[in-house]
Amino acid sequence: MPPAPLNSSVRSQGESYVILDITCKTDKFNLSVVGEDFINDCCFGQDFSNWLVSKLRDAGIAADVLCMEDFGWANTANFSGLSYLICIGGTSDQLPDQPNFGTWHIMIEPRRTHMQRLRGKGTVSASDPVISKIVQIITAAGFSSVAVEP
Repeated sequence: MPPAPLNSSVRSQGESYVILDITCKTDKFNLSVVGEDFINDCCFGQDFSNWLVSKLRDAGIAADVLCMEDFGWANTANFSGLSYLICIGGTSDQLPDQPNFGTWHIMIEPRRTHMQRLRGKGTVSASDPVISKIVQIITAAGFSSVAVEP
């Protein structure tokens, strides 16, 4: 199957942002059973985080699952000399016959020094290799409606 085309909302390859959001749809991960340990009812994403971190490692990218957040899960990745915070959260489409089908957000933020923040440096763009790798991974896994947005 050819890779899914990216949404037309993908910004110019030259534009940089503090955070990029990769969205996709799938039913491969839990979006229906609220865990007893959830901080909030929307802390889905542990299974997705474990899966993505495993796939990133398989691709030669140093990655780790960090922790649950109040919206989902936080992870880290180090690639091409850069460090990224990768957060994952999902929302069910509430389909009775597919309770785990929904929209997932993979939010990527480069770790920046205080001086980089002050100077507006160290941002991320759709052409960053880590963005391309994540899009490649989720597209190869058959996720639908893949889009990269600021």
